[in-house]
Amino acid sequence: MNKYMKSVAAALAAAICVAAAGCGKQQAALNPADAAAQLKDNGSFTDQMTEMDNAGTCRFYDVDTALVQDSAAWVGSGASAESLAVFEATDTETASDIADALQTFTDSWIKGYSDYKPEEVPKLESAVLEQDGVYVVYCVTADNDAAKTAVRELLNP
Repeated sequence: MNKYMKSVAAALAAAICVAAAGCGKQQAALNPADAAAQLKDNGSFTDQMTEMDNAGTCRFYDVDTALVQDSAAWVGSGASAESLAVFEATDTETASDIADALQTFTDSWIKGYSDYKPEEVPKLESAVLEQDGVYVVYCVTADNDAAKTAVRELLNP
């Protein structure tokens, strides 16, 4: 009987573990180019946007390519600060490094636009920067609140 109770307890424990694992947050599986295009189409951009591939995205945002599995971006003409990028990092630790690089990028652009086009600074100050697992998403739009909602929906299907 003791052996039977141990078997039942072990089976019950295994069932609880499986059930608990199923309740966890679902990790998004993104293709950066598709995700960036989706955000561009759903975003509130007032500038003409140009698509960038992985190499161009890393160069534009000054992100070390060794940190990046894949990335894509849409950037404005420079007449505005509007842009968006989706990065897939090599792992969650490097995703944090990418987020740090994007914050540095934002700080630099705030300084630059303060003299050039100060009306763009509020967009940069409220830029959307979200990290979820290996993904980092960055948006600067005319409506960053709407962009934040779109980014969260993208990362949390």
